[in-house]
Amino acid sequence: MSCKHRVRILRGLLEGLVSENTTDVSTVAGWLAGSDVETALETIDQLEKEAERIKKALSAAKKALAGCLLG
Repeated sequence: MSCKHRVRILRGLLEGLVSENTTDVSTVAGWLAGSDVETALETIDQLEKEAERIKKALSAAKKALAGCLLG
């Protein structure tokens, strides 16, 4: 399982940063480029988008079913 705070730092985001080492965030984010971690994060991003799309499609299908049953 990944830590949200660490992932934010790797992505160069300052949100949730508890220290004042904001300049170090960009340094750490620079380590991500071309790494297997970057590939893994890209895969997660794609799958989260797909999951959201599926969630919306499922909701629409359930509403359509309800419309048929109540119809």
